[in-house]
Amino acid sequence: MFGDAQTVKSIVFPRRNISHRKIENYLTELKKSGLIFRYSVNGNQYLLMKTFEKHQIGLNKKREPQSQIPPYLQEECRKTAGKNPAQVKVKVKVKDKVLPPKGGQRKAPPTKETKGDPIVNEIFAEMRVHLGHPDKVSQDPIPSYGKEGQAIKRMLARGFTRRAIVECWKSKVSQRGGEFVSMVWVNEDIGKGEKQTRKPKDLSTEEEIAASIKEVVT
Repeated sequence: MFGDAQTVKSIVFPRRNISHRKIENYLTELKKSGLIFRYSVNGNQYLLMKTFEKHQIGLNKKREPQSQIPPYLQEECRKTAGKNPAQVKVKVKVKDKVLPPKGGQRKAPPTKETKGDPIVNEIFAEMRVHLGHPDKVSQDPIPSYGKEGQAIKRMLARGFTRRAIVECWKSKVSQRGGEFVSMVWVNEDIGKGEKQTRKPKDLSTEEEIAASIKEVVT
């Protein structure tokens, strides 16, 4: 997964007021204890939990979407088992041979969830621009296109328009001071305000019921 403090905070603590510096300290402690590895590719930081799959009961790897994270060599994991991660030189393999342009980054391929869905991709484009990518921030601010795409599709299936989804997401980003907000949270809250503003239907009085029955009988 992405290993920078800002992204980790948005995934693990999206609604808690915890500073990025404190998250960075947590990640440093995890690295020193040997629970995670951290490595960088093209200026982006990632982390790896070696025993993650071991503790995922019932995980079906065939059904998992293709990861957009550059992988950490499993051979290096075995060679460095038990060693201090700070003393390990990390090597990363690249799945394709397409090199990024000078001064730019290689664009991540679309996942199975978003490929061929223009509305979802339009929403992703608006999210990136709103968060300042690539003009203000070089790193892609969307941590998981598969997860975010599934949440967007659920909202579209419920009848919400692209504009409504984006506006709801932008309002929550504003509430978080410009930090990334997952569409999973938006899917949980979108439309709740509309339901609360609906007036309850007035119930008929006994007199009205009696009058309607009399009218039917006569």
